[in-house]
Amino acid sequence: MRRYPALWFTWACLLLAAGDGLAAAPAPIVTNKLRFRIPFRTDPAALQRMNARELQLFVSPNRGATWALAQTITPQAARFEYQAAGDGEYWFAVRTIDGFGQPHPAGEQLEPGLIVVVDTVPPQLELQLQPVGPGRVQLSWLARDAALDPATLRLEYRQPGTADWQPVSVLPKSSGQTSWSVPQGGLVAVRGSIADLAGNQGMQQAQASILPGDPLLPRPSGSSVREPIAEADPFSPEAPLLPPRASSAKPVINPGPAAEPKTAMMPQFISGNLASRPEITQDRWTTDEPVTGSAAAAASSSLGRQRIINTRRFQLNYKVDDVGPSGIGSVELYITPDNGRQWYRYGEDADRTSPFDVEVPQDGEYGFAVRVRSGAGLALDPPLPGEPPAIRVTVDQSAPKLELLPVQQGQGTEMNQLVIRWRTSDAHPAEKPISLYYAPTLEGPWELISGWRADTGSFTWTVGPGAPPQFYVRVMARDAAGNISQVDTPQPLLVDLTRPSARIVDVEVKPVPSPH
Repeated sequence: MRRYPALWFTWACLLLAAGDGLAAAPAPIVTNKLRFRIPFRTDPAALQRMNARELQLFVSPNRGATWALAQTITPQAARFEYQAAGDGEYWFAVRTIDGFGQPHPAGEQLEPGLIVVVDTVPPQLELQLQPVGPGRVQLSWLARDAALDPATLRLEYRQPGTADWQPVSVLPKSSGQTSWSVPQGGLVAVRGSIADLAGNQGMQQAQASILPGDPLLPRPSGSSVREPIAEADPFSPEAPLLPPRASSAKPVINPGPAAEPKTAMMPQFISGNLASRPEITQDRWTTDEPVTGSAAAAASSSLGRQRIINTRRFQLNYKVDDVGPSGIGSVELYITPDNGRQWYRYGEDADRTSPFDVEVPQDGEYGFAVRVRSGAGLALDPPLPGEPPAIRVTVDQSAPKLELLPVQQGQGTEMNQLVIRWRTSDAHPAEKPISLYYAPTLEGPWELISGWRADTGSFTWTVGPGAPPQFYVRVMARDAAGNISQVDTPQPLLVDLTRPSARIVDVEVKPVPSPH
């Protein structure tokens, strides 16, 4: 739907000559006004040919089940005016009456040229603010509306130590939660607003009293860190996260002074169980689905910091280093959708044991970083704006675009040569993306012509004597994430390699007539 907060709608419809109908149902326009004007433009030549006498506006409040005449105007008028009875979806159609009183288009069936959704009800926004321990507060929000515009979400907070309202940095979603520290304690207030596609705005406020935090817990010192940083809801509740895998391994605590747990990045795929927790190398990860093709080849590298996969669900495996006697207090995952320009708190690993289950909402490139807090409350600062991610994961679930061009067959002595041609494109192509097959029927069995090879656009195949006289050809294309497309020839190809031969089997003498 399109948002159209203004009162006017320009109906760019052409009133056609007899026999022509209006266009198919257009995209709805959403407004929060019950009364609106509908300007239109006409085809003057068409109106003159039919000697148009009047224009009729019909409206249907039930998606075309019934139509009613709403207004009649002369062709010289510039617009229709309509007063809606209430909220709902209204279909509009125009009929032209010619000089003989005949309607255009004729017949009882009308097709909408304009659809307007009237929505005067603001969205419902619920805010819940509650303490989650001394010096820490959690905000949850939920917005409801049939035509909600999540991009308009705005959340702000005010707490002791801040004179003005400060923005809560979250990914705009219909629901979610985030938390942040309030070292001084005191009264924390939040306010929020969100709009729908019609421009209606819903607002809400909430507040909570927070106990002062432990003075031993350090506050992030980076001047560019703006609290709060968004938590798990950038990717829920549409697709709930998988629970962390159970593990019997426990943190190993070595005697020594309290220290900040350290993390170092060596992203790679793993297939076995992690041992000796918590030494940590962050962001080694596996997917819930098998990795095939060149993605599997990429998995064998332990030095790369970027991976391409074809599933929205995957796991980040991590390993904690330098654990003091206080142990591990929490393991937090941060996510960036824009290569570190903005960071959001994705969530906390409940069992503080690798792996960290992750689910992202859609295809795209995501960066990740892990922060570990000791049992004494010491931790590295959250990633700052501009800080690059430790690992980048590109989620690509789109198969390559593939087109099989007509197969060309050689002539004469090259009749057994077929030139197979194709066109393919993909945002993340594999190094060797193309393979070729043939089969006597579309049901198979499919035999290999050429294994995965470079995308050269064509391949010349010399058909051997063992091939069937007619067969189908299949081209398959894959990308770096393991997505595969395939296209078959619509009709079987006839390749007759039989060379007809002849031999003399007898001599026949034709009788010569006698001269007598």
